[in-house]
Parts: sequence; C-alpha cells; structure tokens
Amino acid sequence: MTAAHRWILATIAAATTMAGCSSAPEAAPPASAPASSHTPTTRPSATATSAFCLDLSTFQVGVIAYSAEVGASIEGEPLDFEELRRKAVLIADMGERMQASAPPDVAKHFRTVLKAIDTSAGHLKPGAKTRDVVDPVYGERNRPAFDAVNDYDCGAAPQGKA
Repeated sequence: MTAAHRWILATIAAATTMAGCSSAPEAAPPASAPASSHTPTTRPSATATSAFCLDLSTFQVGVIAYSAEVGASIEGEPLDFEELRRKAVLIADMGERMQASAPPDVAKHFRTVLKAIDTSAGHLKPGAKTRDVVDPVYGERNRPAFDAVNDYDCGAAPQGKA
C-alpha cells in the first residue's frame, strides 16, 4: 500500500470517527421516550451507547484497511505480513469487545467477518499462497457478511427516523 493510500485511509478514518462522535450526542438525548418500553428485552440492541455502536465505525475502517491491503496483493503488490497481522489482532480485539452487544440483525455477519479475518491472517506466513490470504476476505462465501457489516448503521437500525 502506497503512502497516498495510507493517507486516504487515515483521512477516511478520521472523518468517519468524527462523524460518529458528532452524531452520538444527538442520538442519546431522546431520554423522554419511555425507558421501560424496551427493558424486558434481553437481546442485544443497537443503541448509540452500546459497545458495538460506539466502536462500529472504527471497526469498519479497520476492516476496510485490512481488506484493501490484502486486495492489493491481487494486483501483485507484496503482502506485509507483520502489518497485516497487527491489523488483524487489532480488529480481533475490538471485535471481541463488540460481539456481546452486536444487534441480532447483524451479529451473524459480524462473527463471519471476524472469523474470515482470523482465517486470512492465519495464512500470513512465508510460502503462503496469496489466494489463501485473499479468499476469506474477498471470496463469494463471505463477501455478503463484509458488505452487511460495512453498510450497517446503528443510527438507522433502531430508530427508523431521520
């Protein structure tokens, strides 16, 4: 990945994080809604203050950064095993903390993405075939999960209002 690509990803990450932070206070104040309306539910929910929603944009950027670097190998760029392993560990650590509060409508996809990155990273060793690193991330089997997690928006899921 070139320095320009890294700069673009960093800019996207900063913008996404700032957007997530600036919209969180707006989502939290509707405390005038009846608090007991959803309390009996024991299932995780996509509230603006859940670990899943608080970390989602950062997680999405991490997955995009990992995917982009892995994808560059399709075009012949060498894989930076150490950097990809580092990103995979960061994604796994964040994902572990988020998993308990993942909303039911995206939880299965979220677990699939975590497993796919773990599988991909497990092949990051000398002599590995590029296909073994790329397929878990870009293969047809897991692609819908990556798309679902990347497109997921906590603010849109529970509210239904703009």
